[in-house]
Amino acid sequence: MEPAEATNEEPWAQQLDLRWEKRFEQREPPTEDKVIQVNLGNQDHPMPIFISESLPLAEREELTILIKEYIDVFAWNYGDMLGLDPQVAMHRLNIRPEAKPVKQQ
Repeated sequence: MEPAEATNEEPWAQQLDLRWEKRFEQREPPTEDKVIQVNLGNQDHPMPIFISESLPLAEREELTILIKEYIDVFAWNYGDMLGLDPQVAMHRLNIRPEAKPVKQQ
């Protein structure tokens, strides 16, 4: 077996790898804002959103008011997503329908 550093890659693949490494090194790390949870619903029907804790209080309040104004455009559960094909959200097991279940230890 060849060592990990010795490759038989085509020159174009090596060039692509070098570009990818350079681009990856130059990217900025993700921000690590702390967030606060705001419930726009009630106890029976929660509608949680998360807002950056670093926003000034006035901006947080304005953002919350804006989101409440347009609350009907957000999907809080699958039933709110009208027109979405159920096949997208349904989990199916890839088994034969005629197969009998077998209990195993």
